[in-house]
Amino acid sequence: MQERQFFEAYGVTERLPQADAIDEAVAELRINGVTTLASGLSADFIEMLRRGLDEVYTVQAAEMGGEEKLLSMNDADIARCMLSYDPNYLTAATAPPLLELTRRFIGPQFVLLMQNGILNRPERENYQAKWHRDLNYQHWTSSKPLAMNALLCLDGFTLENGATHVLAGTQHVASFPTDAFARAHERQITAPAGSFLIMDAMMFHRAGINRSKKVRRAVNHVIGLPFMAQQIDIPSAMARRGQRVPADPAIRNYLGYRWSPAADAVEWRSRRLPA
Repeated sequence: MQERQFFEAYGVTERLPQADAIDEAVAELRINGVTTLASGLSADFIEMLRRGLDEVYTVQAAEMGGEEKLLSMNDADIARCMLSYDPNYLTAATAPPLLELTRRFIGPQFVLLMQNGILNRPERENYQAKWHRDLNYQHWTSSKPLAMNALLCLDGFTLENGATHVLAGTQHVASFPTDAFARAHERQITAPAGSFLIMDAMMFHRAGINRSKKVRRAVNHVIGLPFMAQQIDIPSAMARRGQRVPADPAIRNYLGYRWSPAADAVEWRSRRLPA
C-alpha cells in the first residue's frame, strides 16, 4: 500500500507546511520551542570562527582594562557584537539556512538583536547555567513568535561539555514551572559542530555544566521582530570599527540599518523616498 502524504484527520482545516526539512524544523520550533539546523558552513570556516572567538574576547577584555573587570560585572567569557570586530561573524549571522528558517518562523521582517560569542570553560562557574529566557524578565505569552535565538555550535555540544538544557513548550506558559517539573522534564540537546541550536526566545533554557577538560564555544544570535531594540546598535558599532556597510539591502535591514530611530523628521521622511 502506498504511504499517504498526510495523516488522516477530521475537523482539521489548517496544517503547518511540510514541504522540506526547514518546514519540519519550524514545526519543532513552533510547538516544542527547540530544533537544530545544519548551517551549511564548512568545517574550515567553523575552525576559523573558533580561533576568532578567542581573539575577539582577548581584545574586548583589554578594552575594559583586563578580564578582572569583566568578572566583576558577571560578563566574563562573552564576546559581544562580534561581527563589528570580524566580518567572518557577519557571514555566520547570514548563513542562508538560518535566514530562510527565520523568514518562515518570524515572517518577512526581522532584525538581529544581538550576536554574542560564548566561552563555556570547565574551570569556571557559568552564569548562563541559570534558567532564563533570552527575552529576560518577560512573563507573558504570544500567539505568534516574537524572537528566536540561534546558537552556532563552534564545538560539538555533548552531555559532557555542557550542552544546553531546555524546558520544551515553556514558551507557551507565562510563568516558570515548578522545580519538580523542571527536574522531571528538562532535556539536554546535543548537536554537532557547525550546526545551529535554535530556540524560541521565550522558552526557558540554561547552559549545562562543562565537565570536560576543554572549552566549549558557540556564537549566539537573537533575532526578533523589528519593534524590539538591539542590545548594541550594530550599524554604529560596525562604523566605529571600520566595517563596510553591506551592499545587500535585505542584510542591511537585518542588521538594523532600516530600523534605527531617525535623528529628526527630515531623516525619517528621507528614508521613505523612492530609491
